[in-house]
Amino acid sequence: MAIGKQIVDFYIESSIHVALAACALILLTFSGLNTSYDASVVAFGFFGTIAAYNIIKYAPLISSKKYFLSPRNRLIGILSLSAFGVAIYCFMLWQTASQIVAIIALLLTLFYSFSFFGRGHSGRNWVGYKIFLVALSWMLITFMMPVVAKEVTISVKTLLLAFQRFVLVYALMCVFEIIDVQFDTLNLKTLPQRIGVQKTKQLGYFLLLLYLGIDAIIQSQWIFLDFFFIVIIAVFLYFSHEKKSKYYTSFWVESIPIFWWLAQKMFTYF
Repeated sequence: MAIGKQIVDFYIESSIHVALAACALILLTFSGLNTSYDASVVAFGFFGTIAAYNIIKYAPLISSKKYFLSPRNRLIGILSLSAFGVAIYCFMLWQTASQIVAIIALLLTLFYSFSFFGRGHSGRNWVGYKIFLVALSWMLITFMMPVVAKEVTISVKTLLLAFQRFVLVYALMCVFEIIDVQFDTLNLKTLPQRIGVQKTKQLGYFLLLLYLGIDAIIQSQWIFLDFFFIVIIAVFLYFSHEKKSKYYTSFWVESIPIFWWLAQKMFTYF
């Protein structure tokens, strides 16, 4: 049992799980656009997410020599460097437009994570910007990159779908924000800290309804499947509170896009 927990913990803490969630959203984008998959975009989403998330999580600890004494940490370090190399390779295969989207997403991630204006002035410390920057960077990687890579015409429908992806990620982030209340310092001024847990949930419900409203406007062929998973997210949001286990978000909530894509693939065969 202990070995199983160690494997699951490594799977989560090495960012493999969140990377699979990113891949699932990219694949859902290709499906929603009715285009073929681009393997380099999917690979970049997976390996780029591993590299970026691990840099964010472990860069502050790398300066400590003790960090590398742990075999687990060394393995995460090797995985991260390898993932970074593959992401760079995928990046070099693209046209300039796709590279620009990836660079903008990277800059948003760096701005969110690190201070460029002195101590305590990274994007996450700007009141109200943390969740916005995360949702925007995920929208760029999981939606705009597939759009640009496949040279999809930017229409009103495409813009609505981009906004819909932003809304979805923002709603999911509401769950993370509530769970993280127990860890976030007061100076972060996160959403639950500013408006309270209950109002954060209400905002999440509104965003989920907005997602379904966009589905109705564009007459999505997947509206019933989308409704099912939006209800699941609403349930997770309803039961979220600051005392929940880390697995509630880092495993179960991040699994939703993966099951969403698997369900869509299953229905395409019937």
